[in-house]
Amino acid sequence: KVASAAWGALKGTHGFVQKKLFEGEAPTLYRLRGDKYAHCYGSQKRGEQNLKWLAPYLTGGVLAGMAVFFIVIPISFNNNYTAAKKQYEAFERENAQYLENQFDRGQFSRDGRRRSE
Repeated sequence: KVASAAWGALKGTHGFVQKKLFEGEAPTLYRLRGDKYAHCYGSQKRGEQNLKWLAPYLTGGVLAGMAVFFIVIPISFNNNYTAAKKQYEAFERENAQYLENQFDRGQFSRDGRRRSE
């Protein structure tokens, strides 16, 4: 019962926003009488309702995709952060000498870091 009430409220809100933004009359400053050449071949047919029913589903799909990209994927990559960090620290301890020799010259060497500090 609660879910159906929430779904009805969501549907009503969507219908209101849809009418206000896309179906209602535009303010007079923004009005464009685009049907001036409606009688010509190739002009836009503004009165047709062919794919209008699909807009809420497309919008929902785009929003769901964005949620997955910005919320779910970072959380899933962060799941094994502590294990990966421990593994990296163990690798760093085991290969400390090789890692020191890799940056023994230039700005990344210990001597270069001491001079800059």
